[in-house]
Amino acid sequence: MTKTTELRQETVENILKRLRRIEGQVRGLQKMVAEGRPCDEVLTQMTATKKAMEAAATLILEEFLNICAAEVSEGKVDPKKPGEIATMLKKFI
Repeated sequence: MTKTTELRQETVENILKRLRRIEGQVRGLQKMVAEGRPCDEVLTQMTATKKAMEAAATLILEEFLNICAAEVSEGKVDPKKPGEIATMLKKFI
């Protein structure tokens, strides 16, 4: 299984930056609910948070697929790789 330690440092930093932003969005959501803000405002913010999570997941998936492609081109094909790719795609979709 590919580990996040195998991702490029630039990608890891970008993902962490996005996750910290998402963490702030979630704290904001908690505050909105506690304050009794209108449901449409809360749901709008939840949608934005969900999209941000999807964007972070896309970065991980893209990097993972790049790693797999590099391994194939270098002739380092692990027979478990296709299953690993399928499992990751199922989680993402």
